[in-house]
Amino acid sequence: MKKIELIVTLQKQVLDTQGEALDRAVRELGHDEISNIRVGKVLYFDIDETDDKKIDDIVASLSERLFTNTVIETYEYKIVEENE
Repeated sequence: MKKIELIVTLQKQVLDTQGEALDRAVRELGHDEISNIRVGKVLYFDIDETDDKKIDDIVASLSERLFTNTVIETYEYKIVEENE
C-alpha cells in the first residue's frame, strides 16, 4: 500500500482569482514581501499497487478523467509513504 500526494494547480496562463484576492489581502495586512500567490488543491489517497508503471497509469487516468480539468489545470504526484 502506498500513499499518494496529488497536487493540482491552475496552468500559469489561467487567471487565478483566488490567488489575486489573497495577494491583495496579504498586502493590506502589510506584507509586501509576499507576492504571486497561486491557489490549488492537494489530494491524498492510498493505492494498493506495487508496480510503479501501473501506479503512474492509474494516477494519470484518474487525474485526467476525474481529479482535474486538464483544459485549465495541471497535476503532479509523488509517493509520500509506503506501507508493507
